[in-house]
Amino acid sequence: MDHELNFPYTATQLTEQVNRIPNTYGLLRALNLFPSAGTISTIVEIRIKDGVISVLPAKERGAPGSQADRATGKTIFLEIPHFPATDVITPQDLQNMTRIVGQSKVPVTMDDEMAERLAGLRGNHDITLEYVRMGALKGVIKDGFGNELYDLYDVFGITKKTVDFKLGDATTDIIAKCDEVFQHIASNLKGETMGRVEVIVSPSFFNKFIQHPNVEKYWTSNQIGVAALAQMERQQLGGQWGRVFEFQNILFREYYGAVPVKNPATGQITSEPLVAAGYGHAYPTGTRDTFRTWFAPADDIRYVNTPGQEIYVSPYILPHGAGVELKSQSNPLAVCKRPEVLVEVLTSN
Repeated sequence: MDHELNFPYTATQLTEQVNRIPNTYGLLRALNLFPSAGTISTIVEIRIKDGVISVLPAKERGAPGSQADRATGKTIFLEIPHFPATDVITPQDLQNMTRIVGQSKVPVTMDDEMAERLAGLRGNHDITLEYVRMGALKGVIKDGFGNELYDLYDVFGITKKTVDFKLGDATTDIIAKCDEVFQHIASNLKGETMGRVEVIVSPSFFNKFIQHPNVEKYWTSNQIGVAALAQMERQQLGGQWGRVFEFQNILFREYYGAVPVKNPATGQITSEPLVAAGYGHAYPTGTRDTFRTWFAPADDIRYVNTPGQEIYVSPYILPHGAGVELKSQSNPLAVCKRPEVLVEVLTSN
């Protein structure tokens, strides 16, 4: 008797399920620094006119683009990258497999396995999204193979600002360094709003900063400062307990997160810190429209010209009941539309 395989999930159902799984990964997600929006296009169009940036409405593919004002501005077009992945559920993943329910063993079902696979796919795309957003904060967006997707400084014609704190030198004027960072960001807002300046730094930078003699001297000159150093606050954001420290109206955030990336030449997977040792990245908070994440539609005929979602999943039944292939994809682009308000900090000693 021929048994026809009746797979109980559609692409729409799987896509809905995977997007219901909460994203719990990443400091930038927790800070909501790059708020998200779905777009019906795979192209983002950004207009810069007299220092004022505006994002134009998305149009259907093939429609004429918005007319740019050649005399006073320019228009930048950015294609949203595509991040696909696949997974396969085979009979061996279900046959003779059990799980514990209460105090009893029960067979693993397709529902059980599917829930586990969707959670795994969600995690992979969440890590990718944090990697893309962190790249936008650095000004250089890369993929998981280390390939450069966009250098935002080149795209917008901006020279990157770097401040060397020289934390290995006990005589460094840390207050002057902080003021240099703050003033550069404040002077380049050009009509934007700002709540305050924050810097996401590596653990090694954070340790050297709070232990610098001029930082310790400033804080230990009063009892409040002594308590601040002794009771260094840790915030549970993005799945970690990073330390925070406010100095000279700048909030320093420790980020020790890392992501697995693959070397395309060797195929070896290594753990890459999201903030390189001895470095940090400063930015303004409370802006209206400087940071954004766009999600494009899936590369799928069923979703053409529909507002993009974070993740898509579609199933494919393998021949002869050999299993079910799951194809997942995300199509995010995070952009800082004013790279001139970003400052890279480091300590060269």
